[in-house]
Amino acid sequence: MSRPLKLILLFIGALVLALAARSLYISLSQAGQPSADSNAVVQIRIAAGQLPAGLLLRNEDLDWRAAPRSGVPAGAITEDSTAARDITGVMLRRDMKPGAPVLERDVIRPNAPGFLSAALKPGMRAVSVAVDNVSGNAGLIQPGDYVDMILVQETGGRGNMGFGFPESEAKARSVVSETVVEKARVIAVGSEFLQYQEESSARKDTGRNAARTVTLEVQPRAAEAIAVAARLGTITLALRSFARTERNGAHEDAGVTWEGEQDSDGPLWASDVSRAIAGAAARNGQAPVSNTGTQPVLSPQPAPAGPKREISIFRGSERSTQTLNSATNP
Repeated sequence: MSRPLKLILLFIGALVLALAARSLYISLSQAGQPSADSNAVVQIRIAAGQLPAGLLLRNEDLDWRAAPRSGVPAGAITEDSTAARDITGVMLRRDMKPGAPVLERDVIRPNAPGFLSAALKPGMRAVSVAVDNVSGNAGLIQPGDYVDMILVQETGGRGNMGFGFPESEAKARSVVSETVVEKARVIAVGSEFLQYQEESSARKDTGRNAARTVTLEVQPRAAEAIAVAARLGTITLALRSFARTERNGAHEDAGVTWEGEQDSDGPLWASDVSRAIAGAAARNGQAPVSNTGTQPVLSPQPAPAGPKREISIFRGSERSTQTLNSATNP
């Protein structure tokens, strides 16, 4: 082999070794440094405050926290995930402390089997009531809200169950309202368990116009009262203030407003639900039908005095006068 050829081969070998050494150096250097992707910062959903188990989440219950992608817990809900857009309206499985990451396993979504049963607190019942745009607060009531239920009755046209008001008072007392149930949690509007998404105005309008029922979480006795009230008159829902301690863990179960003294095992009569009907029985001189007899009853009202009449009485040459009511026999 000629000398020039040997020099060329040596040069090529040296070049190959140099390239191999350079590649090895680069690979070793990159192995000792974290990747750019692992250093990326992502936003994850966390609890904004103390959240109790069973809570239907709202946007204000949650917050965002920046975290390196390498430190994100498994199942965390990140800003770029589909789960982050559908988090409102889901139910918490467990209590959460402020700042705790919200994981997929911590929530139950409305499309999951058994969501309605899981959303009910132990011992509570779900009952649906028919609403329209007026009685349902123009469709502004959403799952997670708290409402009072008001029964509105017309006092005329009940025959033997008339409210017994004197004719002079009939017009002034032609309509009566009373609160039947207080602090009832809304768990569904129509067939929707989710709150209406702000970014979908079309869905919002369609859903609100189509909703004709509202499902409430109440005590068993309150569910019976609602069923009776729905047959007595018109039901209206009154939205309660959102500033409630229940969302921070302290919760008062909904119930019939005067439920405490009633037997929870016997039947529930109209006079147990409506104090107006119980008072009407008293005015008509009847004992109100009640489960326990403890239903508040209004005292019978005396008949109104008729127009007064003045008569003259003559005894010989003496004359005297006497005033009588029209209902009094002379």
